[in-house]
Amino acid sequence: MRERLLDAAAEEFTENGFTAAKLQDIASRAGFTKGAVYSNFESKQALFAELLSRRSMELASRVIETVSGLGPGDAAGKGGGAIATWVVAEPRWPLLVIEFGIQAGRDPKLALDYRRERRRLRDELATLISQRAADWGVRDGLDARRVATSLLALISGLAVEHSVDPEEIDEEFIGDAVAELLAGALARAAERD
Repeated sequence: MRERLLDAAAEEFTENGFTAAKLQDIASRAGFTKGAVYSNFESKQALFAELLSRRSMELASRVIETVSGLGPGDAAGKGGGAIATWVVAEPRWPLLVIEFGIQAGRDPKLALDYRRERRRLRDELATLISQRAADWGVRDGLDARRVATSLLALISGLAVEHSVDPEEIDEEFIGDAVAELLAGALARAAERD
């Protein structure tokens, strides 16, 4: 039941946005009543927060799998490419995350959920980055949490730019921007070690 609700929520949120999405519509898509949603999730915010966490970790896992076994230079390029492919393939999802973040900036209760999930995501992403950095021999010189935070911010900004100007801010542009951030962070870390 929970998985069907999450799948239905993903469809409803990406089609209508966070604010306009209705729990009744999510329940209907999943073939349940609104009560089923509340028996699994405390609120629309909690439902979205779990969906956000899952989607974000799917992307992080995909990128880590893509760069596994590669040297730092190749990993930066391939990782950037994997992120760019995701942004272009799912253009509504990054915008939805931004919409949720904007709402959280205006609603203290929502901000607690959003902040908790974003911190958890940054922590998990930083752990993954730190593990790769150890493989590359630059772990001590790399502030993995700072890189994770910069990466998430860059992805958000590029997603907005892509949504309004997909011809110029295309997959190649996005991939290059992400690769440059990663390559720069790794190069600075190598200098410090």
